[in-house]
Amino acid sequence: SNCIEDKKEPLVKSNEIPAAPTNVKVENIAGGAKISYTLPDDPHLLYVQAVYIPKGNEKRIVKSSIFKNFVLLEGFGESMEYQVTLNAVNRYENISEPVTVTIFPLKAPILFFFESLKTIPTFGGVKLTFENESGNEYSVYTLVKDSITGEWIEYDRMYTSAKVVNYSIRGFNPVPTDFAFFVRDKWKNSSDTIFTVLTPLFEVEFDKSLWSDAALIDDSNMPRYGPLSQLWTPGATTYFFMKQDMPGLKLPNWFTIDLGRPYIFGRMHLDLVNHHNNWKYAQGTPKKFEIWGSNVKSTDWNNWTLLGEFELIKPSGLPVGQLSQADQDAAASGHDFDFNVLESGFRYMRFKTLSTYGGNPDVYLREITLFGKPVE
Repeated sequence: SNCIEDKKEPLVKSNEIPAAPTNVKVENIAGGAKISYTLPDDPHLLYVQAVYIPKGNEKRIVKSSIFKNFVLLEGFGESMEYQVTLNAVNRYENISEPVTVTIFPLKAPILFFFESLKTIPTFGGVKLTFENESGNEYSVYTLVKDSITGEWIEYDRMYTSAKVVNYSIRGFNPVPTDFAFFVRDKWKNSSDTIFTVLTPLFEVEFDKSLWSDAALIDDSNMPRYGPLSQLWTPGATTYFFMKQDMPGLKLPNWFTIDLGRPYIFGRMHLDLVNHHNNWKYAQGTPKKFEIWGSNVKSTDWNNWTLLGEFELIKPSGLPVGQLSQADQDAAASGHDFDFNVLESGFRYMRFKTLSTYGGNPDVYLREITLFGKPVE
């Protein structure tokens, strides 16, 4: 049998040409423009389209239905004049005469995002911080210069739409290293590139064979199942649950670990209880917590130094009981937290939970791992 190409065409054909939009007004916005207009009085009108060519890019077409009197253009990387052609299109796919307007987008959000970039050495790598007020999607590229060939190699690529970004890149020795950083948005606009030489800080994993339960009198360390030492006993099936009917149990509460020797704290990795969805970002999963350090085994908080205030972020932000794939992945891989770089080392650590995802006071975790520098 013969094959006939199927062409998509209007069910009813007509040569009727729609009128063009009128009363066109331009409002320039960050990285784009909002073009408003009066729609022609035409029962067959289907949409209005804007056609433009961003600098160095291919032609783009943005369509707006007849239920709106404006079209929103985004993704311009530079503040300069651009010509935009507006056409009305009817359901017969006939196009009106063009109306050409000039827009001048304000400073693009990617530039604000890039300008907020700060880079500082951290334990085993580099910490990047950004502010992303627009909440747009960005890719942050980290390049490292090959010390032998002199070529720049992509080392890391991070995707984010978070309003505040605090991100660390690990795996480096404590030697001066050539880094480069740039940002790209979803419209393929790229920022300038920052070139810098940074020296990552020396780090080791704290020796868990030295750890023990400090068992201070005001600790909430009574277990529902296994003892507190489950938190530093390697293995996928270990975890620590506080006893639900522990006398006086409420939030905030804390437990104390004797690390066996003093360390300068660099970062912490928390593995969550994740053998069932009921435990993930729910019930007693820590949400906001503090880490305190001391060299005195004491219940007097005046002998303790606040090392960090943290929030364990559920990636999706969905209500308790709802889990996205990103939540599942994060619960499986755990969460990392960086400490501000300090010169003092501490032997004792207190994990103070301020709030949990479910509001439950019986906190639970699977494992704690710490990195930093031993104090001789």
